[in-house]
Amino acid sequence: MERPTQYAKTSDGIKIALTTKGKGIPFVEMPPIPICHGAGPAEIPEWQVWDEEISRRGMLVMYDCRGTGMSDRDAGDYSLDGWARDIDAVVDALGLETFVLFAPDSLAVPVAIAYAAKNPERVSHLILWQAHPHIRHIMDEPGFATILQLIDRDWKLFSEVLVQWMEGWLPPETAQREAAAIRELHTPQGLKAAFHAAESIDVSDLMPQVETPTLVLHRREGRQSLDESMQVASAIPNAGLTIVDGTAFGWALQHPEAVLQAIDEFVGWVNGPEQRSDTAGLSPRETEVLRLLASGKSSREISSELTLAVRTVERHITNVYRKIGAHNRAQATSFALEHGLTS
Repeated sequence: MERPTQYAKTSDGIKIALTTKGKGIPFVEMPPIPICHGAGPAEIPEWQVWDEEISRRGMLVMYDCRGTGMSDRDAGDYSLDGWARDIDAVVDALGLETFVLFAPDSLAVPVAIAYAAKNPERVSHLILWQAHPHIRHIMDEPGFATILQLIDRDWKLFSEVLVQWMEGWLPPETAQREAAAIRELHTPQGLKAAFHAAESIDVSDLMPQVETPTLVLHRREGRQSLDESMQVASAIPNAGLTIVDGTAFGWALQHPEAVLQAIDEFVGWVNGPEQRSDTAGLSPRETEVLRLLASGKSSREISSELTLAVRTVERHITNVYRKIGAHNRAQATSFALEHGLTS
């Protein structure tokens, strides 16, 4: 990680490395579990541009999942709950009450689906790049099974073949740099244990329970079948599907402008990162909720005063935070005071 690294501790005692850039709506970009973001992609211009674009719009949050990178390597628990605890540790350490959750094509997608299903009050928007409820489509590929066998036999060759399988053709220097990063930021034992644990994870039953607005992004000519993304988008009640042209595995490597446009419209960055009205487009009801929130009232007290369900109030608060770029009560109160929205 090039930016200053912070540390958070999970409820099971694992130290998780994280880094942030920018201000505003938190955009938590999950690593491609069980692989971490790594040093290699950070040195590729396309990924640097992506980071800059997201950090101009909000606060980009990235972290190394358990067992990888600058996080604790001896994780032990490679499970759905374990990887969800990594997210909890990161957002709690940063004091984020609500945030956008972005999951790339990997085990991160089912982990994100499960997390959103269990934490609807925290995940304001869920974005899935190439969606699937499990990773059997990856694990069952004969070529991938062969690659995994190389972990014990030849760690260097494994890293080189894995990069080629994930990214396709890359300039030799770039491919070598990414392979070296995999060897540096992971251990053979950790990756082997993580992939073994991943085989049993399937969140199909949780998809109908996701209340969070969800955007599924799919590469038109990518490696994964469109059917998988369509099934996820149809199973999650409030989900939409956007197809992006190209063949690249990475969302930032080909037509990133189309990906950004879809995210802008979905999250509410419709006019791009630079333009915002003084009241951030709050509706009259949202303004009233913000006024009461800034006065110190709880969600239950607000629901009683406005004769609304508590869940409805919480949804209004989520929308308020998103529109004004706040991620906790203190920042929302500060906004209300600055814009004369208090009693």
